[in-house]
Amino acid sequence: MRVYIDGEVLAEPDAKVSVFDHGLVTGDGAFETLAVYQGQVFATSRHLARLERTCKGMRLDPPDLAEVEKAVRRVVEENGIVDGKVRITYTAGDSGLGSARSNSKRRLIVACEAGERTTS
Repeated sequence: MRVYIDGEVLAEPDAKVSVFDHGLVTGDGAFETLAVYQGQVFATSRHLARLERTCKGMRLDPPDLAEVEKAVRRVVEENGIVDGKVRITYTAGDSGLGSARSNSKRRLIVACEAGERTTS
């Protein structure tokens, strides 16, 4: 699988983030998981609006939603996902081991996986 991290699409083995990413250290980040049906990502605008609201509620500058949407489409297309899931993860970026955020660049990760369509 290919994964989007901070502007690059990488092969899964090359997709790495720092152990000092604030999303890992303190859970300082937001995520959305979107369904993909017949190659189409379901309810993208609603998920992105919720991601933005979540970030604002956390006082985390929201991501550029146009960039997120492009990354989602790119990952789905490059991986040939027909039915499956897309996970958007947005974190405060690298910081120290404490709870304070640094001024580092925020981190955007988009990953996906194929799966069978369910009808529940």
